[in-house]
Amino acid sequence: MSKRGKSKYSIQGQPLYPHIKLTAEKFPRLLSTRIVDDTDRAEYFGPFLTRSAARILIDFLNTAFRLRSCTIPIDGTFNVPCTQYYAKRCVAPCVESLCGYHEYLELVDLARSFLHNDRERFEARAYGLIKQSSENLDFERAAFVRDTLENVRSFWSAKRSDVWIDDAVDTYLVERDAGVIKVFIVTTRRARMLGSRVFVFPASDHIDTGEVLAEVIYQFYRVHLPREIRVAFDFERRHEIAHLLADKFGRPVRIVVRGEKPEKVTAMLALARTKLDVELEKIKPVISVTDLKRELKSTFGLRKAPARIEAFDAAHISGSFAAAGMSVWKNGELSAGEYREKLSDLSGEIATLREFVSERFASRPVPLPELVLVDGGTSHLNAVLEVLADRQLAISVVGAVKPQGAHSEISHFVTSAGKRIEFDYSSAAMRLLKVLRDEAHALANAAHRKSRDMAHFYELAAVLPSLNEKERQELLTRFGTIANIVKLNRHEIANAVEATKLAAVINDLEDHRSGCSRPVVPLIVPIRFDDPNGKAGDLRPIPASRISRRTK
Repeated sequence: MSKRGKSKYSIQGQPLYPHIKLTAEKFPRLLSTRIVDDTDRAEYFGPFLTRSAARILIDFLNTAFRLRSCTIPIDGTFNVPCTQYYAKRCVAPCVESLCGYHEYLELVDLARSFLHNDRERFEARAYGLIKQSSENLDFERAAFVRDTLENVRSFWSAKRSDVWIDDAVDTYLVERDAGVIKVFIVTTRRARMLGSRVFVFPASDHIDTGEVLAEVIYQFYRVHLPREIRVAFDFERRHEIAHLLADKFGRPVRIVVRGEKPEKVTAMLALARTKLDVELEKIKPVISVTDLKRELKSTFGLRKAPARIEAFDAAHISGSFAAAGMSVWKNGELSAGEYREKLSDLSGEIATLREFVSERFASRPVPLPELVLVDGGTSHLNAVLEVLADRQLAISVVGAVKPQGAHSEISHFVTSAGKRIEFDYSSAAMRLLKVLRDEAHALANAAHRKSRDMAHFYELAAVLPSLNEKERQELLTRFGTIANIVKLNRHEIANAVEATKLAAVINDLEDHRSGCSRPVVPLIVPIRFDDPNGKAGDLRPIPASRISRRTK
C-alpha cells in the first residue's frame, strides 16, 4: 500500500515468488508459499529463486532442522512417533520424551536465523546449543545440532544453494493493450534469469500507467529488497516509492531508469511471457469446471452437480497391515492438502475401508462431498453406503471396478442403485474419477511401503508399552537388540529401569514371551510442505542429488 491509502491496483493475494512461511502455531511448521498474508501472524522469508533451487531448499529445511510437517494437532502426548521421525525428517515433538516444547522452539530459532541468512547469528546459536546440550549430558542432541551446523555450512558453500536474491536486479516493463495493463517483472543475477512474474489490471483512458507501476513496485517488496530496481520509463512517484521502501527496510534502494530497451531485458521479458503463455495453454482444461460438474451429474445420475469429490481405496497387500488412502477434488482442482493415508491392523479390505470411511465421516464433518468414489465393486460400495447410512448422510456413492488382471485400469462403474456404467476414455468426467481413484490407490500403496520399511522401529514399543519412547531407545542403545532385551532377567532389568517401572516392564516382557503382546501399527500422519492457501502446490521438496543426476 502507498501512503495515500488502499491501492486501486492491489496485488494482495496474487502469487509472488516462492517464499517460506513459518507458521504461528504452538509447534511451528515451515511451508512453501507464493502468497504473503499480512493477517495470519506468520513469519515470511524469501523470496527464494530459482524454482528448482527453492524446492531443494524446502527438502533441505526438512532434513536439516526436522521441524514437523504433519497437519495434525500435537501436544507431546503421543506414545510413539510417526514414521517421519524414523525417516529422520522430524524431531517428534508429538512425543515429549523425544523432543520437548522448548527444545523444539530452539530448533525453530535456528531455522529462523538460517532463513534470514544471518550466518553469524546462526553459528553462535548452534555453538551455544551444542555447549548447553553437552553440559546437560545430552550428547545425542549435541550431535544433532553439530550435524545441522555442518549441513548448513555445506549448503552455504554449494553454488546451486545460492537461493537468496538480495544481490539480484529486478527489471520492470509495462505494456498497455486490449483494455488491460500488464506489469512484467524479471529477476536476474548477472547474466542469469532467476524468475519472472506478470500482474494484469483492467485499463481505461484515465488510468496513469506510471501510477500502476508505482503501486506494483511498492507492494511487491513485502519481505525483501533487490540490489537494484530498473524501470523502462520514469514515473512521477519514483523517488517517493524509493524513500518508502528505504524506510521500510532500513537501507537505501535504487530505482533507476534504463530506457525502453534496457540491456536486452525486453527480449528476456518476451521469452518469459512466451513461456508463461505456453504453460497456461498446457493447463487449460479441455472442458470447463461447470461443464465437468454437469457431465458428472448427468452420467452418474447424481442429485446435484458435485463441487467436491472424495475417493477411497483400501487394500490388504503383502505385510502385516491393511492400508487405505483418500484423495480429494474440489471445484476443478485436486486438493492434495486434504489427502489422507492410514494403516490398520484389521484383516481384509472391506473392514479396513469401513473403518477408514467411518473415521472420515465421524461427527458429520464439514465440508461434505457431494460424491464419494470407492475403488471396488458392489461389496466395497455397500460398505461405504452402510457407514453413510449410520451417520445419516445422504451422499452419492459410485464404485470403480477394475478389469481382471489390470489393476491400474477401470472396466466400469457401479452406482448405489446397481446401475453399471462402462468406462469411456472420451468422457472427461470418467477420466477425472480415474485420476482420483489412482491418487487414492497410490496413497494406500505409500502407506503400505511405509509400514514395510518402518515396522521394525515399532517392534520395541509392542514389547515394552509401559515405557516411553526415550526410555525404550535408551534400553536399545544399552543392550543392542530387541532380542537381547527380551532375554533380560529380573536383576538386569532392575539395573536398567527406574524402580517405579520395574514391575510393569517385567509384566511387559512376560506378555511378549507368552505371545500376548499386541503389535503397534506404524503411525502414519498426513504431512504437507506447502501452505494450502499459498498457491505453491508445485513446490514439492526435491533433494539436490536428484537435480544433479538429471543434469549429468
